[in-house]
Amino acid sequence: MSATLVQPEVYRENRRHLSVTIHGDILQMMRRLAKQQRWSLSRTSDELLLRGLRSVGYLPEE
Repeated sequence: MSATLVQPEVYRENRRHLSVTIHGDILQMMRRLAKQQRWSLSRTSDELLLRGLRSVGYLPEE
């Protein structure tokens, strides 16, 4: 995984709580990315979901 910092795209504010179960391999990758970016796991989840939803066409590219 590259050590390049990623520019955040999700506006951060207080929000509702969501609990989910994530596959262990995906969670491990998310933790590495969060540490690399110096983000919380919550912020990392938001960023990955946003980018994933854009890539499959559920949200428009910006």
